[in-house]
Amino acid sequence: MKKFLTFLLPVVALFAMASCSDEHDLPDVDFNFEIENATRVDGTLYVVQGDTLEVQSVTVVNREEGKQAMITAANYYWDYYYLGSNIQPPFGFEIFVDENTPVGEHVLEVECPLYAEDKEPATSVVSFRVQVVASSEDIPAGETTFTVTPKTSSTAEK
Repeated sequence: MKKFLTFLLPVVALFAMASCSDEHDLPDVDFNFEIENATRVDGTLYVVQGDTLEVQSVTVVNREEGKQAMITAANYYWDYYYLGSNIQPPFGFEIFVDENTPVGEHVLEVECPLYAEDKEPATSVVSFRVQVVASSEDIPAGETTFTVTPKTSSTAEK
């Protein structure tokens, strides 16, 4: 019995080490955004109180040349509250910033299930600071199409 336990101990240790790996082969992607009724300046989105910030599209670009990547949904959060999802490309969404939305800084998050060729399934999150302003004169000139790199984590970790 002692010989059996002596043999079993290294086998159990080997399995324990194999299952505790922190190495993940995650997708390496960028997201292209197109928005309306807002503008992006230095990473911050600006929108007028009472307008609708419209995300026209979210598209994925795999940084590994020749390999495909895709998202299957876009889940939208405003100040950490779930707003809704879109499961149809181009994954757009309208966020009504009504008159009761306080002027000042807010957070918009877009969370997407992410799949890429030869990579493990992942979840990606893009987080934007949003500055709600009182009038259109308060919005600086900026861009309405832009590329960002999402934070990506293993779906198995969720």
